Amino acid sequence: MMTKLEERNRIKCDQYWPTRGSEAYGIMHVTLQDVLELSTYTIRTFQLSRNSLPEKREVRQFQFTGWPDHGVPDQPSPLLIYMRRVKSSIPSDSGPIVVHCSAGVGRTGAFIVIDSMLERIKHEKTVDIYGHVTCLRAQRNYMVQTEDQYVFIHDALLEAIQSGNTEVSARNLLAHIQKLNQVDPGDTETGMELEFKKLSSIKINPSRFASASLPVNKLKNRLVNILPYESTRVCLQPIRGVEGSDYINASFVDGYRYRRAYIVTQGPLPETTEDFWRMLWEHNSTIVVMLTKLRESGRDKCHQYWPSERSARYQYFVVDPMAEYNMPQYILREFKVTDARDGQSRTIRQFHFTEWPEQGVPKSGEGFIDFIGQVHKTKEQFGQDGPITVHCSSGVGRSGVFVTLSILLERMRYEGIVDMFQTVKMLWMQRPVIIQSVEQYAFCYRSALEYLGSFDHYAN
Repeated sequence: MMTKLEERNRIKCDQYWPTRGSEAYGIMHVTLQDVLELSTYTIRTFQLSRNSLPEKREVRQFQFTGWPDHGVPDQPSPLLIYMRRVKSSIPSDSGPIVVHCSAGVGRTGAFIVIDSMLERIKHEKTVDIYGHVTCLRAQRNYMVQTEDQYVFIHDALLEAIQSGNTEVSARNLLAHIQKLNQVDPGDTETGMELEFKKLSSIKINPSRFASASLPVNKLKNRLVNILPYESTRVCLQPIRGVEGSDYINASFVDGYRYRRAYIVTQGPLPETTEDFWRMLWEHNSTIVVMLTKLRESGRDKCHQYWPSERSARYQYFVVDPMAEYNMPQYILREFKVTDARDGQSRTIRQFHFTEWPEQGVPKSGEGFIDFIGQVHKTKEQFGQDGPITVHCSSGVGRSGVFVTLSILLERMRYEGIVDMFQTVKMLWMQRPVIIQSVEQYAFCYRSALEYLGSFDHYAN
């Protein structure tokens, strides 16, 4: 299924399955058995039976929700991951795959062409997109409807050829890392260095930073080369008469199960502290992860944007420090934040990780994994819908490691699979240079391996 039920306020597909329990559709009885919702697709498992017949069959529906309401996806990686999941779930004795979108031609055609060409590449090492679209159109009119879709098919296949399948079974992770740490004959760099080099060679058009580059916003950026993409930037509600008041150097980033699960941002500057509190309030973010000290190596890394002892006012918001808990590796601070305009208040919790060394990365990933677990456990416990806000100094590097590991660990739990390359690549397309060094990249791999050893501990 390549569509949502409703897009741009139009019904695109009737819901033909039960939301819970069983429903009869004519002579067919459909029972919903399981639902797994992820950030770009949902898997539903149904049991089908016919009136008065004892035979029961299992049917799985894979709904891709990452196709935008207008145009095509920004990047092909999520669709390729989805297609691999579909293919790996097909039983050997299965009949044909049923593919649909709304009209059953545009996105449906794109799916079929990409899938067919991936098979052809595997067996024949050749591609014929034009020929295959022509062939499909002889069987069903208008398959692949737009030029954008036709271009996207090329982009998706190019990505599949250049990157290959980088998924690794969790049980093979140790062997995979050992292989990456070797230098192959004829190379001067390790596999790990070459894999990271592929990521860091991603070219980004400067036009993608429209708001961040405006003269009125330039001083709000801590570093001139770390800016949010226009397509994923966090917008603030504009203040009447104040130019640029909708801008903050922050990006929405998808998690494993939820879209826009994180806001990744730079450490506030003195002049952006009010904007930071406004962002937390407007986007209902009640958990903040801080991964830097205020000063490191004699340099200011982040302005102290919170009050220590008594309440302080930041534009519309009064922030009251409620509690501070000193844990072995982090400080947990709790604040009561009140909107002075209407008296509404909420609790915001800040997890300040204090054990990241000023140079390099932590020696062991275990402590950082525990920290990630505590943050997510608190999020689930207090049941807030808003994103987790993550910042270090520049909003890339350490922040990227936190989000990358959060996604990797969750996917390992659900699927038993690690795909470091594509995980970081997808994050990179939402906030540029999200992992800054091969050292951080290797730390993510090492931490994933350490996590395997403490799987039961973390899951509980």
